[in-house]
Amino acid sequence: MSVPVFNLQRAERRISAELQTRWQRIVLNTSFILGPEVSEFERAWADYLGVTGTLGVANGTDALVVALRALGVRPGDEVLVPAFSFYATAEAVLLVGALPVFCDVEDRTLNIDPEDAARRLTPGTVGIIGVHLYGRPFDADRLGALAAERGIWLMEDAAQAQGASWRGRRVGGLGTVAAWSFYPSKNLGCFGDGGALSSNDSELLTRMRRIANHGQVARYEHIELGTNSRLDSLQAAVLNCRLPLLEQDNARRRELACKYYGALAGVGDIRLPQDPEGGVSVYHQLTLRTGRRNELQDFLKARGIGTAIHYPTPLHRHAALTPHLDVLPELPVAQAAANEVLSLPMFPELTDAELAETCDAVRAFYGA
Repeated sequence: MSVPVFNLQRAERRISAELQTRWQRIVLNTSFILGPEVSEFERAWADYLGVTGTLGVANGTDALVVALRALGVRPGDEVLVPAFSFYATAEAVLLVGALPVFCDVEDRTLNIDPEDAARRLTPGTVGIIGVHLYGRPFDADRLGALAAERGIWLMEDAAQAQGASWRGRRVGGLGTVAAWSFYPSKNLGCFGDGGALSSNDSELLTRMRRIANHGQVARYEHIELGTNSRLDSLQAAVLNCRLPLLEQDNARRRELACKYYGALAGVGDIRLPQDPEGGVSVYHQLTLRTGRRNELQDFLKARGIGTAIHYPTPLHRHAALTPHLDVLPELPVAQAAANEVLSLPMFPELTDAELAETCDAVRAFYGA
């Protein structure tokens, strides 16, 4: 049996009829830019998250950059970021001229370590970006308290965490602002690039909306330098089709994760990240850790089972980022994770038979 690590065709089949209707309406009305589909999604996404408002943008990286600009981040400012995340988390900080200060991650969750973050605060620190890695919420209470104590902002990089929750609240409204990606592989993904911002701060939402639309307050009236970052109407239509399915999709992901954890517990040297107390993951990825990562990946590939590595290099070791560091920090957990992580097939349409095939192959590798 061939098992893909991800399969978007299965998701498309579930929404095809409604999507064609929505797309035909967009074409007939020529409502391609900032049309009704975008407004509908922004309202629905805000209602789902339980926040004051949301704003659709072109992609998740733009979401981070627009938020940083709206927060007033300036060249030379320092922003704490986890050293184990997708590249864009740190890239966005440098794109606005600020300096990412890399923090180690917790061994148990692989999310930013609040204790390490506290040690890296300086008078130049203006904010913290926490990442809900693999759909697992970071400790928003501890990071929020740290930010409040120092009078700085907390941003959620929620690109992988649509529907995750922390102590009964959905992520996306736990800090000053949250940045979202709707890349096709996300729990809530479109069929191209897309992103969003969410916040409970009305003034910040207004500022971000203005920056994302050329700094414009009225047609041809521009009061600041902005950019062109708008959620495409065709992609908003995909999100409007998929959002009503998100809860059942996330429930299926949790069911699959439970089966994985049960089947792989105690097998070889496998370690599986754990949810922090109070956090409910949506398992954007099903990622294990093993000292034999490359061997296991090759073994599974030979059996037709797809895998991926998220991520093979900690952020502070990327060639584009190291020149901005005075000293290369020692971040042992992030480095170890980069050497050990392997993501197994995980998407709502994955069948029980495919999961069993994957687990059987993993167990066979270890002779279990």
